[in-house]
Amino acid sequence: MRFKYYAPTTLEEISKLKEEGGLLFAGGTDVFVKMKAEVLNPEVLIDTKKIETPGVKCTENELEIFMNTTYTDVIKNDCAKKFEPLVKILLEVGSPQIRNRGTPVGNVGNASPAGDFLLATHLLDGTVVLAPSMREVKVEELVSGPGKLNMGKGEFIYSVKLKKLEGYKTFYEKVGRRNALVISIASIAAAVKLNGEIIEDVKIAYGSLGPTIVRFKDLEEEMKGKKLTEDLIEEFSLKYQARINPITDVRASAEYRKKLAKNLLVKAFISSMQKF
Repeated sequence: MRFKYYAPTTLEEISKLKEEGGLLFAGGTDVFVKMKAEVLNPEVLIDTKKIETPGVKCTENELEIFMNTTYTDVIKNDCAKKFEPLVKILLEVGSPQIRNRGTPVGNVGNASPAGDFLLATHLLDGTVVLAPSMREVKVEELVSGPGKLNMGKGEFIYSVKLKKLEGYKTFYEKVGRRNALVISIASIAAAVKLNGEIIEDVKIAYGSLGPTIVRFKDLEEEMKGKKLTEDLIEEFSLKYQARINPITDVRASAEYRKKLAKNLLVKAFISSMQKF
């Protein structure tokens, strides 16, 4: 395999090379695997690591993670630990070696519905800043399918911004065929805000159950104002199960994934009830 390699030092250089068809990488944990498997055969590789960024910026209510910042960088950041369940999710990414090289920005750019960090962005109202224009776009509007991003030819992700969940109890779990280095069969990230036993707000996002992260905001709205009971949990877990339309692949059947969708949601709500 032959390709040209560039390591630009400015955002404008990256933009120009990408517009001409170059493929960006930072840690390379996705790109190099796909190149080895001949899924990707780029003519031009753009190494972004010479771009200096702040790494992680944090305010009381917003966390910004910049390009070239590794999972480990975020996990070790004290402020990031306040943005539950972010660190718990990131600790499920691959091995320590992968977390030391791989980047959250790259995970969004990869646009895989199994992406652990991508799932977190849907729960934490994630937006991306696209260089070189620095325009801001919601993650859910950016990702349209596996490997598909709605942005211009010369645009790329400069940073990802996340909002803190104040007053919520959160839940995260992913299911795979083995414990180590697992790509999920199904995963869920949920947040519930209760006023007594009444659901004030709820956010539920699934990974690996569709072409993108799955979230049904109309069902979330329908739950608001209702008492969190076992009957309600059963009712809405069945509604989610009926709505979700996963595929069968080498990891699991569609039927099994639909069962997981129901069971994971039941577990998330029961967990929330116990914590309160």
